[in-house]
Amino acid sequence: MTRFRLGRQAKLDQVAVAINLVIIGAGLVLLGSVMDWSGWLTVPMIVLGVLFLLITALRLAGWRNLVWSRELVVDAEGVRCESRGGDGFAVRWSDLAALGVHTDEGVDPRFGLTLICYPKAPELPGSGTLVPLRDNAGRMARLRRRPGIAEAIRDGAPGDWQRPAATGWDVLVAAPEIAPRVIPQPAPGRPVVVNTGLASARQAFVGGALAAFFGIVALVGAFSAGAPAGMRVAAGIIGVPFLLVALAIVASVPMLARSRHVVLDPYALMWSDPGGQSRILPWDSISSITTQSTVVRGSALSNSRTTAHLVVHAKDGNLDLALGAQLRSAERIAEAVQLFAPRLWHGASSRTGRFGIK
Repeated sequence: MTRFRLGRQAKLDQVAVAINLVIIGAGLVLLGSVMDWSGWLTVPMIVLGVLFLLITALRLAGWRNLVWSRELVVDAEGVRCESRGGDGFAVRWSDLAALGVHTDEGVDPRFGLTLICYPKAPELPGSGTLVPLRDNAGRMARLRRRPGIAEAIRDGAPGDWQRPAATGWDVLVAAPEIAPRVIPQPAPGRPVVVNTGLASARQAFVGGALAAFFGIVALVGAFSAGAPAGMRVAAGIIGVPFLLVALAIVASVPMLARSRHVVLDPYALMWSDPGGQSRILPWDSISSITTQSTVVRGSALSNSRTTAHLVVHAKDGNLDLALGAQLRSAERIAEAVQLFAPRLWHGASSRTGRFGIK
């Protein structure tokens, strides 16, 4: 048996909730400890803060349910991807006619390996989230590129299986009764990986830093010696909301900092979102793809701003991805669609909006 760690996964929404509880609990305890102990709110505030911290500690005691590893396992029974996130599979050698591995160098390693299973029958037990390829009856998975996976599959296949040197494959293994020449070669073309989460995370962190700066400056002015009572009240009213915004962004770091990718390859369009609902759509399940941009005209105090959306119309439901101001990402996605599935491209459209509403 050989195991390969494909990365860690997490319930990011629950991690963000835990961070929220820690911030609230620590804030209540700290605020209660610096208040006048003769006040009637001091003790209840500290008790409530400790309660929040205890709830968080109890939740984090089961941290293995919040964070786990995704692993690829190759053994005498077959090949399986173990994951608690519902994105695994487990196929047996006895149900396969062939299995091929192809790696793409020069792309993000998280999406650099293609595994294609060719079943003996139309139905493949344990195929799980493997994507059906109607052109060649295969089942495809795009996995993290790890050294040794191809070799492990070659060595882990049953001893009487063929191991031909096939063009395009890093490793191809086939059952004894299968002629290797009937197995399709991997489709040409490296995957295009577009990170759509980086810019939005950067914008959120810059906004949080500015909010924290203005909030701290206002509160320093409110508590400075000799400041008039009216000025203290005004500074507190201004500073507290800014600090709350900054704290909310800090609490949402696990959700904001996650990488979200659109991956396009010769087989499918993939939306990878660690904190949301990832989807893989084979090209033949898609009816049309377009990008829609909204131009918000500027004013005397602001410049014009353009935001983009990727709209995918598919048989099992549409996919609408907000790309924000990442116009270059929208262009790269459009170019990749026209490369891999030009018949699905329905062009780009633009409209004028107000206040950022599409």
